[in-house]
Amino acid sequence: EKGRVLAPDGYPTAGLASITEAMAVSGLSRSMLYLLINRGVLETKRFGKARRVTWASIRQNFLTSEVAQ
Repeated sequence: EKGRVLAPDGYPTAGLASITEAMAVSGLSRSMLYLLINRGVLETKRFGKARRVTWASIRQNFLTSEVAQ
């Protein structure tokens, strides 16, 4: 992807993901993602009304080596 540094697994190493991207990576529904966000499990940043999930929190919760294997 343009401008993103990708890890060997093909996902970005840093930056922000849209809710739709986080849904695709995690396999969770939008409502479940928002539940995790509200519980503080996933770190987000807000830009006006838009909410983005940090790739660091996606990696920590969904792309760890234990989950990937």
